[in-house]
Amino acid sequence: MSERLRRVVVLTHHLAATSEAALRDLATARERLGLELAMPADELAKHPSAGELGYQAVDEDGVRAADVCLVFGGDGTILRALGRLLGSGVPTVGVNFGNVGFLAGLPAVGWGDDLAEIVAGQYRLIELLTVDVHHNDTVSTAVNDVVLSRVERRRVLRLEYSISGTRVGEMLCDGMIVATPAGSTAYNLSCNGPLVVWDASVLVLNFIAPHSLDFRPLVLRPDHVIAARNISALDDAEIVVDGSIVGRVCCGDEVSITASQVRARLLVRASGSFYRNIEEKLFTRAPHAR
Repeated sequence: MSERLRRVVVLTHHLAATSEAALRDLATARERLGLELAMPADELAKHPSAGELGYQAVDEDGVRAADVCLVFGGDGTILRALGRLLGSGVPTVGVNFGNVGFLAGLPAVGWGDDLAEIVAGQYRLIELLTVDVHHNDTVSTAVNDVVLSRVERRRVLRLEYSISGTRVGEMLCDGMIVATPAGSTAYNLSCNGPLVVWDASVLVLNFIAPHSLDFRPLVLRPDHVIAARNISALDDAEIVVDGSIVGRVCCGDEVSITASQVRARLLVRASGSFYRNIEEKLFTRAPHAR
């Protein structure tokens, strides 16, 4: 059995109404479960009644000092929580209030019983590989993926790419994806890339709408360095990190992408399984009984 969890910081879906009932239910169970509940200022602004329910206000240091981050939301909210807590050692567990919830460890219905087991120490921690993009003396870290995306929608990018100093080729495309195992089920999946188990130490290199009949996505070791140069005549490429634009690659410029030294920490039920998630959430099949 793992360590018991007490200090719980709560983050929620951007639509506040989605999680109001869950916040009340959690507050009701607080004493029974022996929990200290906390929220940062941005969450308290979304949920003005949270203080009355027993949620303590904490600053960012307080967020990063919790035993666990509990997220009421979908994959996007969970992803933002994982990114927010990078380097803190605080694990994140999600309750699925989204559309797919592939990263969520708990279901929207019946999550209270599962949470009771988790805070008592019945859980697994998964260390997720993250990915760094280096550009113009700056480094940005993604939990899911780094994407180089065209800006001008009526034209395509021309990208030259190399791996660990060896030129592989160039590609006309709408963009390039470098995904982590956690991100393999996101944008990479929609571009026919492979699914990768969460705790694998690999990166996936894929292209968005490649103008090629020969290219297949590449699975790379974490020590491989991917260099991508924008050799388009006119068009810049946006650098997108976990869905947020962090910069542009101008014509002739280059970025390098490699696995990060920092790991994100995902918490799931002791009986949770990546492969079970695939069947229940990515295939159209009746879910297993829990």
